[in-house]
Amino acid sequence: MTLLNTPIASRLAPLALAVAALLPLSAHAHMTWLLPNKAAFDGKEPVASFDAAVSEDLFNFERALKLETVRITGPDGKALEPENRNAARHRESFDLKLTLDGTYRVSNISQALMGSYKQGGETKRFRSTPATFAKDVPADAEITAMSLTTNRQQTFVSKEEAGKVDFAPEGNGLELLPLGPVTDLSHGDRTKFRLVLDGKPAADIQIKLIREGNRYRYKFGEVELKSDAKGEFTVEWTEPGRYFIGASSGPARGPDAPAGTRAAPVQRATVSATFEVLPK
Repeated sequence: MTLLNTPIASRLAPLALAVAALLPLSAHAHMTWLLPNKAAFDGKEPVASFDAAVSEDLFNFERALKLETVRITGPDGKALEPENRNAARHRESFDLKLTLDGTYRVSNISQALMGSYKQGGETKRFRSTPATFAKDVPADAEITAMSLTTNRQQTFVSKEEAGKVDFAPEGNGLELLPLGPVTDLSHGDRTKFRLVLDGKPAADIQIKLIREGNRYRYKFGEVELKSDAKGEFTVEWTEPGRYFIGASSGPARGPDAPAGTRAAPVQRATVSATFEVLPK
């Protein structure tokens, strides 16, 4: 079972948010996202602010996304901590002081367990997290179905020049690795990415690209992409605006889905990432 191993892993997101992240990306689905106030900064010690939310209309604040395991990687590869964390009804937020030139990666990661068990001739369903599973499910219960979902929201910001962009995989679930600068984008640019699952290339994964403003247009405007054998795909930024990239892996839910066990739960994963594209 792939579990997060961080000091704050005990405060994992409610399962409702994990389920929302697994829904198909359509005009009627909710999306989870992490959004900076802008992507590129300059000055001596600028401060980037980030909001996390769940919404049907992309980048409209409808419901707060609980910030759980926040991982921030600086341009030098070292881990940083968020500052001024704040929880509100429609969003959660934090700040990050950018002291070094270059690109920063920011991720929010959570895991959720769900399934069913038998005890005393009775079948019960459970919704839990790796941190609370021992409390939520009796140790002597017979697990009849169990899945583990890892959800990740990502974004990137930079100070002055983007510098070399070469982040190592974080290792849990799905994640997006840019293979070039992603914080100083203009419409008409093309960017290559690598999608990885548990640190390894994720081939043949369906990917959705959505530009902001779906609330104000009749067509959702999503673009469908697919990762190749190396987990790579290329995005062409055709219009200015803020963008959402989303993907998921694992078997679809339904009557024919594998059940999973206590020792080997069914593994599912989702990732979303946000980017800003400016006019030329």
